[in-house]
Amino acid sequence: MKLSALTIRRGPDFAPEPVVPLVFGTRRAPSPGLRLGEELIGRTAILALDGEFDSYTAPEVDRVLDLVLRRCPQRLVVDLARVRVLSSAGLEVLVACHRRAGPRTDLRVVAATRSTWRPLRIARLHETLVIHSSRAAAVAAPGFGEPRA
Repeated sequence: MKLSALTIRRGPDFAPEPVVPLVFGTRRAPSPGLRLGEELIGRTAILALDGEFDSYTAPEVDRVLDLVLRRCPQRLVVDLARVRVLSSAGLEVLVACHRRAGPRTDLRVVAATRSTWRPLRIARLHETLVIHSSRAAAVAAPGFGEPRA
């Protein structure tokens, strides 16, 4: 396995430097419509998406989520706060991630804008996924079996 950096970007607004270092088996051309950033706080992994989460970028996000889930974090927060487009392919990736996480990982989704909240509601995924309006709320909220403060 090679250690490489994932840079997914589009337009002159984004910096050309790598966004998040990850371990990849093979190198593929990065998707131009989305940037990914990963952060680890204790046993909570946060994957922040910035851009368009559509059929073009969904396979790459699915692959990165799979890599994150292989590390068995206690909680995984998928931050969609800066996502401008959330298509059905992106929703499918979130549902697949929810299934793969199972009982061992507490999956949380941050949907702060209409462009992310509305597709989740239309697909009725707000009944299946745990959705928060901010990253801080998703990280701080008690998980399953944790006492409330």
